[in-house]
Amino acid sequence: MLILMRHGEAGWDASSDRERVLTEAGIAYIDRQITHYQQSLLSIEKIISSSYARAKQTASQVHSIIPEAQWVIDDRWSPDAPLSDAIAALEEHWVDNLLVVTHQPLIGYAVPFLAEGVVHTPEPLLPGQLVVLDLLWPASASAIRLSL
Repeated sequence: MLILMRHGEAGWDASSDRERVLTEAGIAYIDRQITHYQQSLLSIEKIISSSYARAKQTASQVHSIIPEAQWVIDDRWSPDAPLSDAIAALEEHWVDNLLVVTHQPLIGYAVPFLAEGVVHTPEPLLPGQLVVLDLLWPASASAIRLSL
């Protein structure tokens, strides 16, 4: 299982995009997502996030309920990273139950690539939204969506 999750809502009052942190509403929404998807999240073996503050903050919230999961920072899941690099990161870090906390537009390209085998305009995923995919290996059109 692969869960792709967009980071929570972030504020704009930071010296750089990389340093933007979650708003109070963003933190609260991630907590609600964790509660709603807790059964799926409890099976996570590894978490990947970008080094951007908002992604690390979101990943940290999830990691707090599954502290035994390995957490790695990989900037191939940063906002402007190429999809091919992100898929290579999935291959490198692959485990049966993996969570990736990332950004738009990258997550919006990854979901249709993995589920449908196409890359078109990014799928509109809201801050904190996650997609649960069933797949054996990260490849084009290899996944079945279990949730949106």
